[in-house]
Amino acid sequence: MADLYDSTVYEHLSRVHAIEESKHTISSAKNRMEKPFDISNRSLEADSEGINFLIAGYQRYRCPYVWLRTDHERLVQLDADEELDKDAPVELNTINCWRNYDIRPWDVIVEIVCYALDPWPENPFAIDYEYFDRITMEERVVATGAMLEFLRRAYLRRYFCSEILLEDIKRLQRQHFYCINTLREYQQSSVFREATS
Repeated sequence: MADLYDSTVYEHLSRVHAIEESKHTISSAKNRMEKPFDISNRSLEADSEGINFLIAGYQRYRCPYVWLRTDHERLVQLDADEELDKDAPVELNTINCWRNYDIRPWDVIVEIVCYALDPWPENPFAIDYEYFDRITMEERVVATGAMLEFLRRAYLRRYFCSEILLEDIKRLQRQHFYCINTLREYQQSSVFREATS
């Protein structure tokens, strides 16, 4: 019985220590991180450069909702006697089917992109390949790997752009493995060893 009690206390202390370490790590990360952009309604509505949607999920409703924050006049068709309710969510098929079918967040994104753009783009998941050139090699390995996994999932959904997605996957795989090999070669070089010692 004493062994059981001691191991339980030890496990509890280990969890407390891990939680405190996590809090410290998160706290120091928050101090270093900058917000990439302001997602408040004011900033979304003030942006005149593009079409802005707000996507939010609430556990209570067990599905996401989407609100249009700019370009209401162009995208929302109203009768002459109707008044625009900016606080009402956009009516989307993917949201309506969320509870009954295997709908993923990227399904919602595809519908939003196709809803907002006329004509539809060839590929709603078009990749900004120049972005990968602007980040460090370490970040590039992680970012290309994450993007590959996302594209794989999107490809398996069999969208109208599946062939384009497959070409993006092939291109990104080449870039990903090139980055891994470049990083590995650098880490095995004498320059890296001298810098880390």
